[in-house]
Amino acid sequence: MLVAYLFVCLMTSSLRQSPLSLALPSLGEPDSNSTFELLLFSVPGQLLFLLACAVLRRRRWLISAFVLAAGLTALLQCLLFAEAFGNTWSNAEILRLWAFNLPALLLALIPGLALFCAVEQISRVRRSHSHG
Repeated sequence: MLVAYLFVCLMTSSLRQSPLSLALPSLGEPDSNSTFELLLFSVPGQLLFLLACAVLRRRRWLISAFVLAAGLTALLQCLLFAEAFGNTWSNAEILRLWAFNLPALLLALIPGLALFCAVEQISRVRRSHSHG
């Protein structure tokens, strides 16, 4: 969710050509909640990553799964927040929006990957101490 949140903030800043703000853009619906919608649209990527964690054991593959899940989540965030940047978007335009914002996704991935690697390292140290 951290990656999705940072991605949306960076994408919003880029598209509106404004300084980075940590406020989510408002959605077009009057009773919608941007934070709740962001969390809801992050669930498929999280489930994909949890499935990958259950199946994959090698660190390289887990990192790849994390990046793939983040890419899917970013695409869903583009679909969700596209209306905040204009009236109507076709599927092709949303894909272009996602592709245009891949640098923002790479920046948003940095803290998520750092946290993932730190947790994985702590887990590895704990396993080695429990077997030792």
